[in-house]
Amino acid sequence: MDFPKKSLLLSALAVSLASCGDGPAGAARSPVVTIDRYREVADFTFTNQQGEETSRDELEGKIWVANFVFTSCGAECLILSQKMAALQNRFAGRDDVAFASFSVDPQTDNPERLASYAKRWGADNERWQFFTGDPAQLDSLIKQSFLLPATVGTVDRANLMTASLIHSNKLAIVDRDGVVRAYVEGLEEGAIDQADQVIRKLLAESSDAGAAAGGTPSS
Repeated sequence: MDFPKKSLLLSALAVSLASCGDGPAGAARSPVVTIDRYREVADFTFTNQQGEETSRDELEGKIWVANFVFTSCGAECLILSQKMAALQNRFAGRDDVAFASFSVDPQTDNPERLASYAKRWGADNERWQFFTGDPAQLDSLIKQSFLLPATVGTVDRANLMTASLIHSNKLAIVDRDGVVRAYVEGLEEGAIDQADQVIRKLLAESSDAGAAAGGTPSS
């Protein structure tokens, strides 16, 4: 008579363990990244970490990855910047793959602060730029071109140190024509590999287009 009870108990335990395991396993699984055509990035001119005025035109013809950070951030931004640094290293030999970090706290993040932050992550200034500029223009670009959230209005430094600065943790991947083609969750464990795959698909896409037009595919 004890065997049915034991069997039921073991079955219940197995179901319980399976349910508990679904959470972490599901969380560890990286979602499929959709490559589409979301929005063309509007023209912009901002100041980079070298104090140079830089426009979107300088990224034309390149596959580039954008993220959104601020230098006084001590949590998510560090993870996002680490992911960008890893991607920069993976594509170290390609001048047609670039990276752009837009400050969501431009009133604090002047070129000097951005230069120090860029150095911390081993940024190649020719391929990875950190942008600051007019807060309203940055806010508009993030929301209207990248379709991502950011803070609105003026927030002083004291408030930034005591409150959460809202911004997206996504990496936005832009094609050679300046169109956002994919988003990767930057805090996901598999974010680097996901972004890597998207970049390679877009590189292959542009190579195929060049071949079809009779041009020379990029290597």
